[in-house]
Amino acid sequence: MVPTLKGSYRFFCWCSGARLYLLKRCPTDFNVFFGIGMIVFLTGVMATFSGSYAFFTIFQNPYLAMGFGLFWGTLIFFFDWYLVSSLKKENKFIKELITASPRIILAVFLAVVISRPLELKLFESEINGQLETMSQEKYNKYKEVVGVSFIEVEQLQNQNKEFQRTIDELLTQRNMLFELLVEEAEGRSPIAKTGKGSVYREKKAEYDRVNKIYEEEKARLYPLIDANNRRLSQLKSERDQQLVSGNQTLRSAIGFLARLEAYGQLGEQNKGIRYTGWFILFMFICIETGPMFVKLISKRGAYDELLSLEEAKVISQSRQELTQISEKTHRLNTVEKMKSQARLDEELEYSKDFARLLVEAQAEVGRERIKRWKERELRKIDESLEDFQPTIEELIEEAKAYMKPN
Repeated sequence: MVPTLKGSYRFFCWCSGARLYLLKRCPTDFNVFFGIGMIVFLTGVMATFSGSYAFFTIFQNPYLAMGFGLFWGTLIFFFDWYLVSSLKKENKFIKELITASPRIILAVFLAVVISRPLELKLFESEINGQLETMSQEKYNKYKEVVGVSFIEVEQLQNQNKEFQRTIDELLTQRNMLFELLVEEAEGRSPIAKTGKGSVYREKKAEYDRVNKIYEEEKARLYPLIDANNRRLSQLKSERDQQLVSGNQTLRSAIGFLARLEAYGQLGEQNKGIRYTGWFILFMFICIETGPMFVKLISKRGAYDELLSLEEAKVISQSRQELTQISEKTHRLNTVEKMKSQARLDEELEYSKDFARLLVEAQAEVGRERIKRWKERELRKIDESLEDFQPTIEELIEEAKAYMKPN
């Protein structure tokens, strides 16, 4: 009794790319194709999770991510299905390896595409921390760039400091002169003389001069300081808004490419993460290329013999049909050529008869013309026999002129 393929066993054997109607006749190959189909199917499942996560990190929409993940997993599944089903055993390892090399390269590429999003998910917490560090570094650099574009703020602040320093110096000088003036009036000066004498008046004049300069500079510089402060307030507000906007933009730039960059930096900083990523990639490469290497190292089995036999039958039948079509076309072409030749011969025969009749008709017309010309000339002779004496040459020329068609 020939065993049959049922249920999930049948499905996974189909996933291996085998032709089930042939595989049913080869029970010894069931387990081999079941294992290959299981690997191909699970690779598609892993690609679904990988694609969903990658799409979710970009658009933050679970429904779109789920739809894209299913599409991506189905696409990867049928890629693997084709790669495995197109590899045939011929008991020539070198030839098979050369034939399979493009498929192996494609399988390695698919392994990289599938494994990378899963690596990002595995190290998600570490990547988030690295993203925070990267965002802060970028924000600091952004602050420097914004500071350069708002260099007027620093200029205005320096100008206000200079104005205030000028006022403070004048105030300090005025206060010092006032103290000296008070000391002179109270007799606490070096001359120890109380009252408002000549020294007091000199100091009072100096004090009045400095106080006047101080009041004038205050009246001139404080409006400038107030104007600068208003301009500073406006510029700082614009700068703060730009910094907040830039910070929000940098904080939101945590998509797939940013995570890849953060993951690369983590790999450079931590060898453990780097080696783990390589291990995951190598694992997926083994999973992707495993079915093909299983086929390469396995012996040629009954299923491969049946598949070769079926292909040989199909090729032989196709060649026979092509030969029959070619022979039929050749016969049709020969018949057509014979028909064409017969029509051509018939047309040639008709052309010969027509030419003969045409020559005869022209000869008859010529004889009739000569006859009529002769009759006309005889009438001329009868009418003027005495005056008409033409020469032989004239008669010939006249006959030729008469014979020419009008």
